[in-house]
Amino acid sequence: MNLRSFLYINPVLLDDYISAIDGFIYEEETLTSSKTKAINGGLEGNIHFAKGKGDYSNTNTEEAQKQVKITNSAKFDKIYNYLEEQGNLKYYEYMDDTQWDEIKRNDFLEILATPRFSKLKEIANLGQNIGNLLDVFQNLTDEPIIDQKSKDALNGIASLSKIKKGNEIPCVFNLSNEKFPIVAYLDEQNFKVSQDRFVGQVYMLCKVQKKLEKGEKIQLDEIFEDIKKIPLNREQRRSFPKNTSNPKELKDEIKGPAFVVIPIAIYQ
Repeated sequence: MNLRSFLYINPVLLDDYISAIDGFIYEEETLTSSKTKAINGGLEGNIHFAKGKGDYSNTNTEEAQKQVKITNSAKFDKIYNYLEEQGNLKYYEYMDDTQWDEIKRNDFLEILATPRFSKLKEIANLGQNIGNLLDVFQNLTDEPIIDQKSKDALNGIASLSKIKKGNEIPCVFNLSNEKFPIVAYLDEQNFKVSQDRFVGQVYMLCKVQKKLEKGEKIQLDEIFEDIKKIPLNREQRRSFPKNTSNPKELKDEIKGPAFVVIPIAIYQ
């Protein structure tokens, strides 16, 4: 049995896959344990010149029941073992062109890779960390460290993380040979640890959603994505800015060949 420390896990996907494997899903089960105790004794007596001696034993069985919750870790192990037994799990620390060609949509992969958040997320985290650090120093000195204009700028940088689709955080995983980047969108609600723990190499169990072929590309964290979807008439389109791409500093483009995957769990 492999013991894992989970950094991220998607409980909804676990339940979906368990339901597909078993045909049902349950959150609790009853465990029954029994304990047997043997009591040994002796019997001796005299009856009409006859003398006898015998042994006897009595068995006492105690049972105990308890309700236990099936954890996400146990569900993960069941799914992982099932994929291995069916031969449906492929493992990669690095990848070459032949292996890339063999991978198809809906394949399950376990990878060992180094993750990074999107540039927008990393810059927003940096602004927030600097702001928190300045607040600590200000409490120690009782004097403002920066002026209000600079503070407003830091708050603006920190608020960049709110410009994203739902609760999803784009994350790029790079294999050891840094070929075929893997893009996953992580739901903030499924993090098991603080996001600053996402450093160094981690394992990820995932399902291939899409392969980006050579010449294809995707843009992470498009700031003006929602604005582009607003229906405009001809006059409004003329007055609308022609360039609605991310600023150069925030542009985060992933070029194929690459993967977009559905993350199931990330662990060490």
